[in-house]
Amino acid sequence: MGWTPTADDGATGGAPHGDRQLHAHESQHVYQSAGNQIFCNHQPAPAPATPCNILPRDTAGFTGRTRELRALLDNVARSVENRTIIPVYAIDGMPGVGKTAFAVHAGHKLQDQFPHGQFFVNLHAHSLGQSPVDPADALFQLLSADGVRPTEIPGALEDRATLWRKRMAHSRALVILDNAASRKQVEPLLPAGRSLVVITSRSRLAGLVAQQAPVNLTLETLPSEEATALFATMADRRLAPAEIGAIEELMRACGHLPLAICLLATRLRLEPRWPLSGLLRELRQAKHRLSRMKAEDVTVEAAFGLSYRQLTPAQRRFFRRLGLHPGPDVDRYAAAALAGSSPEQAGRCLEALYHQHLLDQPALGRYRMHDLIREYAVMRAESDAVRKREGAVIRLLDYYRRAAEAAGSHLSRPTGRPPCPLVEASGDLPPIHNRQQAMGWMKDEQANLFACASASPSRPEDGVLPALAAALAPYLRMAGPWDLAIALHEAAAATAEATGDPRRQADALRELGVLRRQVGQYPAAERTLRQALELYERIGHRHGAADARTELGGLRWRSGDHREAAVDLQAALDIYEDLDLPLGQARALHEMGTSLMAVGAYAEAVRISERALRISEELGDRQGAAETLHQIAGLQHLTVGYPPAIDMQERALAIYRELGDRLGEGKALGYLGAARCYTGDHDASRDALTLALTIHRELGYGRGEGHALNYLALVHRDCGRYPLARQLLTDALGLYRELGYLQGQADVLNHLGVLERLTGDHQAAAESHVRALDLFRQCSDALGQSEVLANIGELLLAQDRPEQALERFRHALALALRVHNPHAEADALSGAGRCALRLNGGDVAPELLRQAQEIYQRIGVAKAAKAIAELLNECPR
Repeated sequence: MGWTPTADDGATGGAPHGDRQLHAHESQHVYQSAGNQIFCNHQPAPAPATPCNILPRDTAGFTGRTRELRALLDNVARSVENRTIIPVYAIDGMPGVGKTAFAVHAGHKLQDQFPHGQFFVNLHAHSLGQSPVDPADALFQLLSADGVRPTEIPGALEDRATLWRKRMAHSRALVILDNAASRKQVEPLLPAGRSLVVITSRSRLAGLVAQQAPVNLTLETLPSEEATALFATMADRRLAPAEIGAIEELMRACGHLPLAICLLATRLRLEPRWPLSGLLRELRQAKHRLSRMKAEDVTVEAAFGLSYRQLTPAQRRFFRRLGLHPGPDVDRYAAAALAGSSPEQAGRCLEALYHQHLLDQPALGRYRMHDLIREYAVMRAESDAVRKREGAVIRLLDYYRRAAEAAGSHLSRPTGRPPCPLVEASGDLPPIHNRQQAMGWMKDEQANLFACASASPSRPEDGVLPALAAALAPYLRMAGPWDLAIALHEAAAATAEATGDPRRQADALRELGVLRRQVGQYPAAERTLRQALELYERIGHRHGAADARTELGGLRWRSGDHREAAVDLQAALDIYEDLDLPLGQARALHEMGTSLMAVGAYAEAVRISERALRISEELGDRQGAAETLHQIAGLQHLTVGYPPAIDMQERALAIYRELGDRLGEGKALGYLGAARCYTGDHDASRDALTLALTIHRELGYGRGEGHALNYLALVHRDCGRYPLARQLLTDALGLYRELGYLQGQADVLNHLGVLERLTGDHQAAAESHVRALDLFRQCSDALGQSEVLANIGELLLAQDRPEQALERFRHALALALRVHNPHAEADALSGAGRCALRLNGGDVAPELLRQAQEIYQRIGVAKAAKAIAELLNECPR
């Protein structure tokens, strides 16, 4: 049924139309889609009696894309109903994501609304063994399908486009332009009138977006539920509940990519006796997952290969290098390090790969590979010489080390010494010129930095890992995550030891000790800090030894060993003063003040803390100033009153947030929440404590989490939500026991005793208070003992035993006066006054109550002051 054109075919008077001759492939064109072939014969034919419909067969059991499909159908239906212009729909996405299946399925759903024809053209931008279809050839297909005789089709592209638009001017047709390469390929094919055009492409048709303002729809990989449903449909099997874990892992292995899912499901459909576990085991054992994702000659690897082959040689090499990056995403600077190019060149290559959907861009300037595309890049990179691959990784690690050092220099606390002359920033590093940029860079690159640190460097003797860990240390202390930071410094210490670098080893061990302390691993932290101290002393590094002693002192007072803490901190302070290191002095003084605060020596703690604050402010050390303000606010919380403590704590909080210090922010919020709980501002207290709890949990800071739970329980207890308060206290107690934090356990038990009294369980309340009192005595915590004794007094009063209660209140008052805590003093005076009322204390009771009332008013505990005022009104005059 062949046909060969002559000089007269398609010409008038024997001359060709325009500059083009008609060729055989134009006249006898094969439309191929889903196995169907449609031939346009040369024989003259009248316009079809029925409209053309050459849509490929719809996908049986089409699954998923519910949201995207509904949006498209609804938008088109509204345009048809309102008789408005129907926009062009451009559907793009990575290879194998199901663009054609989606467009065809939508076309079948919409065909009734477009009665004048349903057209489909495969433009072959990515078809094995075929070149992209010339727009003129595509127009020949469309015009032929619409009933135009081949001899009546003009030869020139513009003439064909004009005829196509003229024929469609008064039609409402559906046109699917599948597998498009570019704007230039599809623009001549766009009909006039009120037709719907759906374009699919692996490329992001940015030029079309600018010219035609289409509705752009990027198909992502499938959500987990839709991926599972697609697999079950294509495999034609019902998934048992016991297979849920396996199917979830299988979907992750497929990267939730529809093509990969369908290929694996087809294998199970053909072999229904195969267990799901066998397929999963095969994927786990395969060197490359892609080699198992195939059915006959259809493979995921081939789908990716079509896009890869259309790249330039330089872009292919760049693509292979990107596969070597161990982290989740990349910017142009890191990509340049891998490729050995400039950031500008890398940026152009990244954009080219992004345009071809071989990369995503989840945030401006940051690019990410799908897992399967990354694996394909790794497979392609295996053809490169080992030396080239190793060189790329070494360049990447060196880049991250230098960039982290540049960022870390802005996060380290000022020493007060003249700064070293700055080396002019290298052009291959991102702009990191201030603290804000440094924090932003660290946050953006955090996952990459950990991934690179975990990757085995080709030359450990270069010391990249210890240097990288040291550069990250200031950021990780503040922002975490501490579990990964601990692993990083463990690896850095081991690498430094293996390469014979005791200074780097000691630095890594010191940071490791700090982090272990922060997560509550006190014995391990002490061993690590002792090891660091020994190394510093062995190599004669006095500054390092003082740093290690400061951290040891802070650890020891937190463990309850205040005497040894004082020895370490004083020794550290002496070294700092001898070496004229004011930053070290401020840090040692800060720890001293906190240690004194823990044992109730509040006046001395204030004096020491104010000295630390002066040094920090003179140095311009915002971090140190915030920490000391936080500490002084805590002292005011205990000795002066809540309003001034809240004001100072808010100053500290503002600095912490300015610096991006998540740990400091969480601590300040915790203290603010506790203070506002006492002042009766329960909503503000709950908000602050809830945020503090979130931060501490994200960081893994157990003490802070326990504090937030403890005081959230007080908020809910005061609001009458007793079951929730009990659960929070139980959680806090379990956490503190796990950490071995005795003071925290005592505080929670004391609060639990109050809750048990309020709910009528006096026996349990007594037991909780006794256990709390014993723990506070073990810790030499006089304030804690005062609070427990006052609560035991309240319990005895509730049992109508005022004489015994009065004894407890007197003891509590003596301890409160000893540590100068006004709140505990007021609680003891109030309790003693109420006991005196029960015992007919005459003028003694009102006087005690008035003293308590005056203190409550002064420190901002309005609710308690009001309750005493009401009680005094009832007293006989």
